[in-house]
Amino acid sequence: MSKNYVKPERLWLRTHPEYSEKWVQQLIAEDPSILGLGDLVLRDQERIHPRAGRLDLLLQDVETKRRYEVELQLGSTDEAHIIRTIEYWDI
Repeated sequence: MSKNYVKPERLWLRTHPEYSEKWVQQLIAEDPSILGLGDLVLRDQERIHPRAGRLDLLLQDVETKRRYEVELQLGSTDEAHIIRTIEYWDI
């Protein structure tokens, strides 16, 4: 057996005392490469958009200048979250 092997453990963020949606957000902000989208840098975190809410993370590809909006939500995605994401993109 490999010494680097770690058996995954299922975590429920909704009820976990230490890990939460904010923890995941900070993890991505500190190391955007965990998303597997290339060489990204953090442009903004918790960006407030008038009439649209607060964007969790805004990331950008260094070479292409392509931007990615990252919205985190525990549980099932609801219609309001989808609409808000489209509004962020539009802005």
